[in-house]
Amino acid sequence: MAKVTLYWRDGTAYLNWRDGNGRQRKSIGRRGAIEAETIRAAKEAELTYGVRIISTAPKLADFIEHYLEWYKAEHPRTHGKAKSELRLLKAEFGHRPIDTITTMEIEAHKARRLTKDRAAKETVSKELRRFRTAIRRGMRWKLFQVDPMEGVEIPRGVRSVAVKFYGKKELVKLYEANPSRSSLWRFMTHTGIRRGEVAGCSKEKVRRNVLHVESEPGENEEGRTKSGRWRDVPLNKEARKAFAELPDPLVSVHPDTISDWFAEDAKKAGIGGSLHRLRHTFGATLTMAGVPLRRIQLLMGHADYATTEKYYAHLTPNGSDKAVMLLEKLL
Repeated sequence: MAKVTLYWRDGTAYLNWRDGNGRQRKSIGRRGAIEAETIRAAKEAELTYGVRIISTAPKLADFIEHYLEWYKAEHPRTHGKAKSELRLLKAEFGHRPIDTITTMEIEAHKARRLTKDRAAKETVSKELRRFRTAIRRGMRWKLFQVDPMEGVEIPRGVRSVAVKFYGKKELVKLYEANPSRSSLWRFMTHTGIRRGEVAGCSKEKVRRNVLHVESEPGENEEGRTKSGRWRDVPLNKEARKAFAELPDPLVSVHPDTISDWFAEDAKKAGIGGSLHRLRHTFGATLTMAGVPLRRIQLLMGHADYATTEKYYAHLTPNGSDKAVMLLEKLL
């Protein structure tokens, strides 16, 4: 008969046993003494008779709370986004042990999001990728061994996106809507800096009129600088003027607050859009001015050239027209 023992450390219970692979230890989370003993006995019976009686995996809600606590410490600037993307899956399956959630149930959840909720494919894709990343992290922590995302097909959104960006007249309306924040919006427009990068950015980051940016994206940020790469963005005249008007640090609030500020000012200006549209304005305007996409990739800090190409290639001046006109000379 197999022998399973309990081990406690800092309030967390662990199961210990030996099998053909040697000594094993598995966390069963924070449990009361009676519940932990019940799980221990069930595991012992499972190893002896080959029948699982009680799941030892944590409930999804408990795991997600633990994951988000860790994530906040590692990636504080994107913690809110991660929490939002995991919200619906946690609400539906949170009461269930993770190893009881099946692939078919996740597929059904995906189908409801796409049909009943009419959520965009891009949105559902982000939610499922975030969930997959969290589950894989839990498996690396050896909290459970079953992957409910295994075999789930993540929907692919529109690959070619016609981005929206502001023109000069719209920017003037934005700046005039709230003069006290116009310097911030001008600086972000003329540098293409992300909200998470401008939050807490100190003036020492600018040396000889060049902004030194160190990107700190989350664990699952596609199309961004994942490895903590840095980039230099030269400041033009407008950016230097706005920079001189800003305090040190430039902004001392959470990135979500910056987005809220922008939403207020954009609504007042009657121009619509979100804060990220300023970044697209930077990239789109440079593209239309004839700046090579590779240079734009470096200035914007995209990890992959494909991201820059996807958003801005169609804006290249006379790109397609000039290309097909060559046929008249060659054929």
